[in-house]
Amino acid sequence: MRPVCVLCRREMCCAKTGRVLELLSPAPAPYQLWSCDEWTCAGCGATVLSGYGRGPMVEAHVDSEGYRKLRAYEAHAENIVTIEV
Repeated sequence: MRPVCVLCRREMCCAKTGRVLELLSPAPAPYQLWSCDEWTCAGCGATVLSGYGRGPMVEAHVDSEGYRKLRAYEAHAENIVTIEV
């Protein structure tokens, strides 16, 4: 099911797949990387991230090697959204 814009009452369109959401939080797990998709409302231009998997692609305390590899993704910073939780 696609996300719906509450203001416009329209289904959103998938604007980009393969975005990475980086969650920063206090220790012991200072970050997680999640794969998701970006959806945009054609009416008002509102944007949301949705379509997460069952779990993060990488967790700091579990897979530091994977995180280091995914840091190469930062060469394309437009694919990464960082939030603090």
